[in-house]
Amino acid sequence: MVAPSGYTFLLQPIIFKGDKCQPNVVVQVDGKIVASLKISDWKKNVTQWISFRDCKKGLIIRGNGGVLDGHGEIWWDPKGDYRRLFAPHAVSISNCFDVTVTGITIQNSPRMHIYFEDSQQVKVFNFTVSSPGNSPNTDGIHLSRCQHVDIHDSTLACGDDCISIQTGCSDIKVYQVNCGPGHGYSIGGLGRDETEALVSGITISDSNVQNSMTGVRIKTWEGGSGSVRNVTFSNITMSDVKTPIAIDQHYCGGHKVCKDDTSAVAIIGITYQNITGTYTRQSVSLLCSEHEPCKNLTVAGVNLKHSEKKGSREGPYCSNAYGEVLTKTLPSLRDCLLSI
Repeated sequence: MVAPSGYTFLLQPIIFKGDKCQPNVVVQVDGKIVASLKISDWKKNVTQWISFRDCKKGLIIRGNGGVLDGHGEIWWDPKGDYRRLFAPHAVSISNCFDVTVTGITIQNSPRMHIYFEDSQQVKVFNFTVSSPGNSPNTDGIHLSRCQHVDIHDSTLACGDDCISIQTGCSDIKVYQVNCGPGHGYSIGGLGRDETEALVSGITISDSNVQNSMTGVRIKTWEGGSGSVRNVTFSNITMSDVKTPIAIDQHYCGGHKVCKDDTSAVAIIGITYQNITGTYTRQSVSLLCSEHEPCKNLTVAGVNLKHSEKKGSREGPYCSNAYGEVLTKTLPSLRDCLLSI
């Protein structure tokens, strides 16, 4: 299926089901595909604009500079209009195996730009996300219950997490990605509504974050269970990031009063190596649970300086965080982490 260059196509919400297709379906986007600007053109309860489902024999979405424009501006309402709550994802890929996305741009998504769930062997590269930093809930790449994923050589600018990694994800590799504006690279929020969350084998390396709320973050809801294990953040450069390194086991989605519970998603075996650059508020914030403290944190080569041009400065803060500091860091974290 080809959208040729030099043409613009108007496309209403559509679902492509691949369970009866031949192997290795190719969608070639060289031109521009745009969503309708009329809310009335969208059916009720539409959760995505373009959806691919059950492609178990291979799916390739590629282009030579092709663009998908979701016209999210008709959904982004700064006053909290109901539209924001029901905004669709631009592209949804569900229950697929051996997926490649490359050579395209998704811009101005109403909600998340590309949403992967229940999929394996996923490759995303030479991919661009482009939305304003104040566009709500517009994650660049969202992963839920996905395994064996490679994301690299891409640029992600959005109004929420550049990459969001949710429960059921394992063996995720992210490298040579440029993130910002946005909320950085995030694992979670996990454990909402007392659910179990399992995330393991995550590596984010050799990448950049700029003009972002956080750099690398793990966030979990109180009352959840399960674990986040074996995560490595390495060789990441921060530029004017509000809080470059963050763990929040008291996350509650922006509510003013968070639930106080005695259970939490365990956070074990997290490595921060060669995280450098500038921050605008607080270099490190590790808010771990008193009931399920963070364990086996390893820090080496952290060098974060305050950007004097922006904001007030706060010192690093650690609560119920256990681990070791292997090298000298800026700021010093030896008195921040607790010894086992």
